[in-house]
Amino acid sequence: MHLSAKQRELNKNLAHATSYNQWLQAAEALDAAEGLLAWRDSDASEFFDEALLRQHVRAMRELREAHDLEKLPDLLKESIFRHVGELNNPRLYQYARSGTKRVIGEYLDEVERVMRTLAEQSIPNMSEKHKLQLFIHAQRVYGCSALVLSGGASFGIYHLGVAKALWEQGLLPKVLVGSSMGSIVAAGICNRSDAELDVFFKTLHGMHLHALQWRTLREMKQHGSAMDEQQLLEHIVANVGSATFAEAFAKSGRTLNITVSPTRVHQKPRILTHLTSPDALIEYGALASCAVPLLYPAVALKARGADGQHVPYMSTEKWIDGALHSDIPRERLARLHNINQIIVSQANPHVIPFTTHKNKRGVIAFGKQVLSTVIHTGSAEVLDLSRHFFDRTPLRSVVSQAHAIASQNYLGDINIQFPFSLAAYRKVIANPTEQDLLDYIRMGEQATWAQMAMIRDTTRIGRLFDECIELIQQRIKLQ
Repeated sequence: MHLSAKQRELNKNLAHATSYNQWLQAAEALDAAEGLLAWRDSDASEFFDEALLRQHVRAMRELREAHDLEKLPDLLKESIFRHVGELNNPRLYQYARSGTKRVIGEYLDEVERVMRTLAEQSIPNMSEKHKLQLFIHAQRVYGCSALVLSGGASFGIYHLGVAKALWEQGLLPKVLVGSSMGSIVAAGICNRSDAELDVFFKTLHGMHLHALQWRTLREMKQHGSAMDEQQLLEHIVANVGSATFAEAFAKSGRTLNITVSPTRVHQKPRILTHLTSPDALIEYGALASCAVPLLYPAVALKARGADGQHVPYMSTEKWIDGALHSDIPRERLARLHNINQIIVSQANPHVIPFTTHKNKRGVIAFGKQVLSTVIHTGSAEVLDLSRHFFDRTPLRSVVSQAHAIASQNYLGDINIQFPFSLAAYRKVIANPTEQDLLDYIRMGEQATWAQMAMIRDTTRIGRLFDECIELIQQRIKLQ
């Protein structure tokens, strides 16, 4: 497609934006130049019932303005659960860069006004405690969002940019999940208070960067691994600190989840969190989740004893890279935390070549999707057959791990993906320089800015539940 000089200039502004406001200004200007603002202004859509949406907006507004607070809860409940599926359709955010249909924003604005009205005002014939129970029940039914940070070796620094962009817009979920390098980033976020996290994101240039240290050939033979795990642990503690999962949750109010994979064939992958492993130390959980076979040895988890000393935790088991079996543990997150929406920051080197086209349209993107689907499905089936063939051989564990990697789904409901570049792979297993750190963070920010409108809209009701429940609890305390 031929681009005008104005469009080329706006694309350049978009690519070189240094803040979300700059990016959004360029995105809106580019949408206007391409005629996409007219699409946003129009109600018509094949993805949702625009007439019913408008009808619900009018009905909620009329009841709210008439102060009919008895009928509002039922209408709100009906409307939210009627529209939640269609309004979360990612295809609504694949047209204009700056956002989706304006009618969706108008609907969410009215939902927010109604929810705040119900939370802030007394409802006839309903006590505040009963109202609180209704909101908590509705929140449980509705669910909440989680940010999943994949593996990625040095590419995983990109997750810092993703989290930073979300934090600055007030959109960082309370539930964070990390595997491999993502577990270090998630642990660092969840072991800081809000005030500490704010300072952290403003001073990222002062981080400890020396995580990777190759062993000599003699050391490799002696230890059975190519890299020094003590150097990695030093890196983790310097950037994350030392705390149990329960201590980290008490400090930040954020729920840290670290995925680890078993070394025994009949053991299952685990999610370490304050609910399942409150006494385990987060630094050893992150170390275990980074233990890629051949590069690092399997890790025995540790806890903090009553005397403050480190003691074995699940002493009969050792654990390895969480991304091998469970990069995105959707089902277990739903059971543990009632997660209904997963935002994935994907930087796994073996994954990004096959997923970066997922948010794009056109013939080339379609061809890439067909090719990646064939490769993904075919390799998973071949490895599944190989598992049975090598069942009673020393290769059984290796083939099982390869099958686990090939058969996983590495995408979430919203995907923020490391931009694929062959040139970048020369740094994938290397300690970053200060400039590399800044470059990876900026890449994460820019990729997140492109998804910000969808994240803000699709998580808005879930975030409102938290705010309204807090408002009602404050009203109860004042009684």
